[in-house]
Amino acid sequence: METAKGKTREEIINRLADRIDSFEKYTPPHSRLLAELAIHLARRFGLPPPDVDAIAEAAMLHDIGLYAMAPAYLSLPRPLSFEARLDLWRHSVIGEQQMAKRDAMRHAQLLVRWHHEWWNGSGYPDMLAFEDIPIGARILRAVELYGALLSDRPYRAALDEPQAIEALTSSAGIECDPYVVKALLALLDELRAGLPPPLPAHVAEAPTKEIQRSPFPEQPVAVEVPSAESSPSAVIAPEHSSGLSYPPPISEADNSTSEPARPLAPSSTSMQALASGALEPNEHPRSEPTRGGPATTEIVSPQPAGRETAHALPCESLLLRAQSIDLANRDSPSWRGWNGSRYNKKKLLGFEASVLRQIEFRSVAIPFWNEPRLDWYLKAWGKLIFANDPRAWAGTVARATVEGSEPLGEDTISRILEDVYVPGVRLANPDLRRWFGESDAWWMDNLRQNIDGLDDQIMRAQALALGFLTGDYALSFNEETRELRRPLTTVFWRLAGRAFAGPVGHPNNRSFNQPAEDFTKHARADLLYLSSPAAHSDRGGAEARSEWRESWATGSASIGMDQGKMLANPPQSKQSYLASIDRLLRLAAHFKTWAVEYQEPGLATAQDIIELIKEYRPVSATYSKDVTEVAGGQRSYIIVGEKKSAR
Repeated sequence: METAKGKTREEIINRLADRIDSFEKYTPPHSRLLAELAIHLARRFGLPPPDVDAIAEAAMLHDIGLYAMAPAYLSLPRPLSFEARLDLWRHSVIGEQQMAKRDAMRHAQLLVRWHHEWWNGSGYPDMLAFEDIPIGARILRAVELYGALLSDRPYRAALDEPQAIEALTSSAGIECDPYVVKALLALLDELRAGLPPPLPAHVAEAPTKEIQRSPFPEQPVAVEVPSAESSPSAVIAPEHSSGLSYPPPISEADNSTSEPARPLAPSSTSMQALASGALEPNEHPRSEPTRGGPATTEIVSPQPAGRETAHALPCESLLLRAQSIDLANRDSPSWRGWNGSRYNKKKLLGFEASVLRQIEFRSVAIPFWNEPRLDWYLKAWGKLIFANDPRAWAGTVARATVEGSEPLGEDTISRILEDVYVPGVRLANPDLRRWFGESDAWWMDNLRQNIDGLDDQIMRAQALALGFLTGDYALSFNEETRELRRPLTTVFWRLAGRAFAGPVGHPNNRSFNQPAEDFTKHARADLLYLSSPAAHSDRGGAEARSEWRESWATGSASIGMDQGKMLANPPQSKQSYLASIDRLLRLAAHFKTWAVEYQEPGLATAQDIIELIKEYRPVSATYSKDVTEVAGGQRSYIIVGEKKSAR
């Protein structure tokens, strides 16, 4: 079928994907290869055809937002400044908007938004974690990582096939879903088994031919590819620059344009270089642990001219094999072990930051901090932050992120990892055996005791925050994926190398671990940002990991007060849930502005929350973000109430 301009949807998407590849300096058919790999995985996972089509389209156009932004800093052969990174992080949300302009299915739009979300919650724009990330986005993260590793980038040469496979394997449990990585590795084994022998170097350097086949059905759609004469930056309206930039105001309609922080990847054996992010953040070099020092990191240098390499012609060869009929015939639903998303409370950091940017305030108090890195935005905006969470583990994270200004140094990390593998007479916290095997329980127990030996409270909080991530890593594997695991000491070093405090915050930023009602009553700030507690008894994704974190943080299985009690014994009626919110609002009369975040479905509706707020003050604005198109997706609201001015 043809569009009004006489081009099929397939032709338009292929041409646009090739333009995006060329703009990013990827050798075509980069995006088509990602789409083919993603299609095979989706079919083997047993996903229905409409979901496979959405994944394929999102894979082809995953970086359409970057193409629309056309930032000059993209081709720099050096690590980006924080300001440039903050600007770059917008591209996945802009990509979602660009897909909507091209009448792409809503599922595909959201997959483009979330194709940089990391398994451990360190991705962007919304810092979704674990099963909260839709399976299609988890597939895209893995195939895009693999495709990027095989490609030359402005700051490094392409990795050869063994190096790329090792880096992909080591991404499991940190960047990628281990089950998806295992399935992709199995698929790549099949592809390699069917590939011809490597071509001679002089043949491999020949121009690649046009690949005609596309994974898309021919459907009419109102889409137009920018002409060769037009600038890619003309495709969108939002401002951008190589410096710090912010999105335009958002309306009550479903959109957001603010991007969260991007984690940094190691680039040398020193912690300073590890934190600098010389490699692309979604790529991992090979690392091995050393006793008393950081993991040694292999640096990949450009290949000498004329040298025959395993990656001389990977994309075209892999694509041809991936398009073969015999491989497609093997796409039976044989990989059913993936875990789907659940309807538990999920933070949408990009949406929250976009809304907060529209509110005028100099200081903010947050009774429930949770984990996503809102502090990066607030620090960049120069806001004074008072962060609190009644749970011990979340209060610890608040201290590490809000008050911390520098990552931990090598000497400190060496101290807290000393003899961490050596078992003692008995576990100081035997509850760890509820979640971990014996060796992991000893490792976590020893790490906790070593951290207690640190004198500085902020450094102790930062070390505990790294411990939470390391424990989550250990719990990300089962018997089926255990072969992909790396030693926990290696993982801790790698996570420490990526730790990044963001911009320097206000010197009076403070964090607390108090009951939410006590904190709300005594805190003094312009804005109260209340992320309403979950109204669900079903917990999944990041929230499902909170119980072990609380036990490790406190040394027992006790759950923190206030919100912890609500999570353990959630309200069973709308009346009891609204009463808990009402108590907080009555204590918050002294705040000039309220911003209350709520998600549907729940025990109450957003309108119930609005009516509750109106009992105390007028509602000046309501913002929403609807992601209900995907499994586990909910509709998020932020309701702004302004205190009446005294006359």
